[in-house]
Amino acid sequence: MKTPKRTLLTILIPVVLTLGCQDVYNDKVDPSKTDYVTNDNNHPNSELDKWLLSNFTYPYNIEVKYHWDASEGDLYRTLVPPKVSQVQPVMEVVKKVWIDPYTDLAGGTFIKKYCPKQFLMIGSARYNPDGTFTLGTAEGGRKVMLYVVNSFDPTQRAAVQQLMHIVQHEFGHILNQQVSYPSAFREVTPGAYTSDWRFNSVAQARAAGFITNYAMASPDEDFVEMIATMLIQGKEGYEAILACETNSTSLALLRKKEALVVQYYRESFSIDFYALQTKVQEAINAIAPPGPGPEELPPLADEWGFDKENTTVRFDLTMMNEPSEFSRRFAQDNRIIHNAGFALDYNFKLYYTSEDELALKLYYYDMSDEAKVYQQAVFYYFLNRHDDGTIDLLFSGGDDNANYLNNDLGVGALNAFFANRTFRFNWVKTCSGDVFVGLYPQDSPENFSFGVLEK
Repeated sequence: MKTPKRTLLTILIPVVLTLGCQDVYNDKVDPSKTDYVTNDNNHPNSELDKWLLSNFTYPYNIEVKYHWDASEGDLYRTLVPPKVSQVQPVMEVVKKVWIDPYTDLAGGTFIKKYCPKQFLMIGSARYNPDGTFTLGTAEGGRKVMLYVVNSFDPTQRAAVQQLMHIVQHEFGHILNQQVSYPSAFREVTPGAYTSDWRFNSVAQARAAGFITNYAMASPDEDFVEMIATMLIQGKEGYEAILACETNSTSLALLRKKEALVVQYYRESFSIDFYALQTKVQEAINAIAPPGPGPEELPPLADEWGFDKENTTVRFDLTMMNEPSEFSRRFAQDNRIIHNAGFALDYNFKLYYTSEDELALKLYYYDMSDEAKVYQQAVFYYFLNRHDDGTIDLLFSGGDDNANYLNNDLGVGALNAFFANRTFRFNWVKTCSGDVFVGLYPQDSPENFSFGVLEK
């Protein structure tokens, strides 16, 4: 096995900066190895085609297009075709969590009248020049493009929530194109909208009266983010967010926005939004029930390790409301790399490479490169275990890209969070009820971080 080249780096101490741009990294899929099919109008209907016709086309006049046709996507982006085996699992969730709840409350004619006429399936995400990524778009209320189909796992609650957040968000736009939302919504937080929303964390957004950082982009995005978040999180999850991630001022602002969303659904479509919220949450719970609490989980050491099913902890600052110090460290690195013309991804990983070594992998790309080819920078740490369960992470070097980022650009704040420190690892339940892997530095356990287990 080839040993990766490593170079000793200088450890940098972070300074306080605000959060950077929104990114998610998805491992590239080789189209030649997927079970995709090309566009061919003469192909006979498969069992999948018949299922799509019966569940979407005939009852709702919705075409689900998965046969690959590059002209339907973005010609200036590198996109991956969808795997055929992924199409029905995705669309089953779409039907149960989107179509069925609306149909139950508003009748089938509502969906027929307002639904998009086409869903276009794309295997990968669409990466943008500013370092953001796109998971879904709606074109003129007629076509919804769903990305990252190939990585969708309906057994994972987070994956179901992410997919359906996209659908509910885009359908919110479609409804707004038909019936405008109340003009009073624009006046709730009128001076806080910004094209630089990506440089605000979720925590900063909620402290300013926005349910997500993307909601800060414009009143239109704010309104549909309120719709999507309230529906996908359900009453319990939404109330938990408001209870633990807002202040008195931002809570009042979000309550005003919530009331206007409820008013819009009642007056424009005769739909009880809270009833819709309940039905959507029941559908999500039936597909991917909430996981157990920390006290019900096996010891983390049994679940995460070199020889375990899960070798990786993934961090995602687009979705996880990380503690402020960890967010500031990412912000420092993100600002620095942006100033050098690169985009640093919001997703990064800490994973075992051997029984006695962990590695931190960051993802980035040159923003001047239209292909948006991701580079990887890997920092390595030797593990020294103690009898009390704590672990020393002793910095041992990095690959050439890590050396470039750290020594040439000064991108080293995230590395410095892990390097040459002692950590305690354990399950942690956030105030909003989510359970993650918590990483607690012994010298300042209040400045912890958390992520999700992956294989």
